[in-house]
Amino acid sequence: MTYAVMKPQKPPITLAIPPLQQSDVPIALYKKWTDKELADAKAEFERRATNDYYSEWFWYTYQSTAWVNTWNTTTDSSGVKDYPSPAGVFLQWLQAWVGGWFSQTYFFHHIPGHWQAQFLALSGMAVLPPTLFDQKQMEIKTYLPDGLHFFRGIQNFRVRDMEFEIPLPPLKSDPSKPDLSIVQRAWWDVIKLVYAEAKDGRSPMRLTMELRIMGGSDVIMAPQYGNTCGTASIEVLTPANAAPEEWNAFKQKVADIWMGYEADGAKLNARPHWAKEWQGLRVGQATMEQHLKQNAYKEQITRFKETLADIGKGQEWTLQDIQKRFSNKLWDEIVYS
Repeated sequence: MTYAVMKPQKPPITLAIPPLQQSDVPIALYKKWTDKELADAKAEFERRATNDYYSEWFWYTYQSTAWVNTWNTTTDSSGVKDYPSPAGVFLQWLQAWVGGWFSQTYFFHHIPGHWQAQFLALSGMAVLPPTLFDQKQMEIKTYLPDGLHFFRGIQNFRVRDMEFEIPLPPLKSDPSKPDLSIVQRAWWDVIKLVYAEAKDGRSPMRLTMELRIMGGSDVIMAPQYGNTCGTASIEVLTPANAAPEEWNAFKQKVADIWMGYEADGAKLNARPHWAKEWQGLRVGQATMEQHLKQNAYKEQITRFKETLADIGKGQEWTLQDIQKRFSNKLWDEIVYS
């Protein structure tokens, strides 16, 4: 049996995932760092992203610090504990419930978006470990499922959420390794966009940007399919009460950025998370549905249907049977039309 050894940290945003150049840092977040400090931070980010068993980074809107939660496993069970504790589970559930309730109140709805973001950021960072009551360099050894899903009750806080899976291209100097500069660009491009929106009086992203580094997938219709060097799973979130016009426009701008990255002159096949917000987005002149069918999943859809048909031969059912029983309007449009 394996256990998670968590060592969460709250470093300065510039050192959590260093920018490709200092000019990428908005003036509100700018702090002078030496070349050595930036180089060391880049090396540490690459080590975490490449080698750690689990890796995630959070940025709460307008905050000068990030939350970094990357960790490895061990088979040594000494000192293992439930995390959170039963009391901690209740407290986390209560925090999420109160936050979800408060975000739907008349008072919260009439606070300017900028201040909504500040309130949510301060409260969100306050409850993530290490808290004010923890040691700065804390270590938590817990059961693997607890490490993966340590924050409970989060479903009580309703949000809007768009996520993309961006393939990591191979590093030119060593094709066996991923080029993580794409991750740095995706991270800081959104931070710059958030501050550009704020300059124009808008705060569409009032909660977090979250990033996780994961592998590829051999599941045919997975958005990580074929990503041999790994995947940057990156998302932007805002409360459910956010102004829909601002949020929808912001989503499109973010999608345009993340889907615009290239490697060796070819667009990276960045694809949205199936179960999160993407309907209503456009890719050039095409709808996202058209893009997924005609470009992003073109070869996978053919293989998916062929594989289903092969399975059906031995079970005495057809694709038409599957479509009739399990499909819906969206799947009809993307897969079966």
